[in-house]
Amino acid sequence: MKKEKLIPILAPIFVIALGAIITLVFYSFMDEWVWVILAFVYWGSSFLIAYKSLGKDAILLLFQKPTGSRIWLVLSILVGLIPLSILLLNLELLSAFPFVTALWLLFAFINPFFEQVFWRGYLLSKLPFPIGWGVVYSAALFVVSHPLMWGIFSIANRSWMAMVSLIIMGIVWGMVYVKTKSLLWCYISHFMVNIGNLTVFVFLNLYIPSIG
Repeated sequence: MKKEKLIPILAPIFVIALGAIITLVFYSFMDEWVWVILAFVYWGSSFLIAYKSLGKDAILLLFQKPTGSRIWLVLSILVGLIPLSILLLNLELLSAFPFVTALWLLFAFINPFFEQVFWRGYLLSKLPFPIGWGVVYSAALFVVSHPLMWGIFSIANRSWMAMVSLIIMGIVWGMVYVKTKSLLWCYISHFMVNIGNLTVFVFLNLYIPSIG
């Protein structure tokens, strides 16, 4: 297989492995706060790969005005609302941990950009598979990246509930990007998810879902 076809297949595996190794190295003395190191390594490595392959102009075009039916906007919003109950049932955390709340809002704004550019914009543009299989491959590695990286220190990221939600999100966001030729609605939906599921609180195990 030619190098240009092999790179996008291996890129997510490299990013996950790098994130896991860095996390394991720093976790011994940073505990859950290793999430900060992981975020920068994860964002940096995944964006560098996408940028080197696509270039600045192509990345900006990923957020152009969406085309196609508005049903994809509705579907994006519905996916974004999946974790809303988590936020509504744990609002006391926001006032109890103001510094974490600030980090949570910042993460919710930044993370969707990097993840959508890599997992949807880059991979679905470069994977040498039929688009349906590309969506499945991208979604599958997006799902496993969570327990393999974030799950090293975050209990919630190892739960079956998280896996089910991530499967739905990965597939839907891939479909939305393919159908609308834009990451805009994917970004909005992803931002809503990061707000609803209390990401940084989850990283610090300040919120751990009950899984019965």
